[in-house]
Amino acid sequence: MADKDYIAQLFRVRRERFGISDDIYWGWFNPDDGSVEWKTWRHADADGMGGFANILRPLGFPCDPLPICNENKVPSWLEIFRASKENPRPAALKQINWKQTYAYSPDSMRMPEVAFLTREETIALKEKGKNQKLNYSNLAFSALNRVVAKKLVNGDDPYYWFIGVNIRGATNIRNEQFNQVSGINLPIYPDSDAAHWQQQMRLALKSKSHWATWKLANIGKYIGDGGLALVYRLSTNSSHFAGSCSVMSDWPLPDERNPEINNNRLLCAAGPGTANYPINSSLVGWNGATTLTLKLHPYICEDQTLIKILVNAWRDEILRDL
Repeated sequence: MADKDYIAQLFRVRRERFGISDDIYWGWFNPDDGSVEWKTWRHADADGMGGFANILRPLGFPCDPLPICNENKVPSWLEIFRASKENPRPAALKQINWKQTYAYSPDSMRMPEVAFLTREETIALKEKGKNQKLNYSNLAFSALNRVVAKKLVNGDDPYYWFIGVNIRGATNIRNEQFNQVSGINLPIYPDSDAAHWQQQMRLALKSKSHWATWKLANIGKYIGDGGLALVYRLSTNSSHFAGSCSVMSDWPLPDERNPEINNNRLLCAAGPGTANYPINSSLVGWNGATTLTLKLHPYICEDQTLIKILVNAWRDEILRDL
């Protein structure tokens, strides 16, 4: 049994030493008027799964058990090395040629914006994925990438997106409130379609890239707060990514004990971001519908209006071929 959440340690060190927020924004989206009353929890306190369980259980939703991955153990470094050799991945520069960047103060921020897919549109998206042998999330996030690239990125060079990966069930961590999400960096072109996105996802998972990320993210166990701060300071100026994409599951989890849902509000959330990961996006399923949440760091976003424009363009791009 793990006695410390070392991912939480990483978020705490970034917050305390560098002033980098680890706030996850969440709220209930009103599809009638587009309003959201935003609240937050710290990523150091819970990942998306644990955070949603904390929100929904007081409302009567058991959320038990939380979704697990299809792996049953954490591989060794040797296994990761072998998998990476057997499944070589293309690379991209850890730099992005943004069309425009802006000076910002440490406490400046932009709020998330939300669009949504109705229950019928969500069904159509998942059916399209099924018919094309593609995961619906790859359809959705490849659409976001094309919208973002057209508006914000110069050139045709590939760059990285960070994709969250649920590893619950393989970590042997008993405390469900400990962070149990890793991720992979996908090299993606500005015009990549869903098939290319999925190809890169599968290759990354076969190479066990998410497990390398997990082990490195837990390095605070060995080097302490000071070591973590040094590693972060040395790496932060050389690594720049488009941002993060998170599939935050479909809620409420199937359970005959769930109470009746008698309103049309929709759950939504967006993760923390930095100038190095300036775009944060998520898909959250609620009662058959899906929220699309987008948050941009002020490093690439001059005003809130841009985020609203982009989240609506994201929705339009998803629906274009449905």
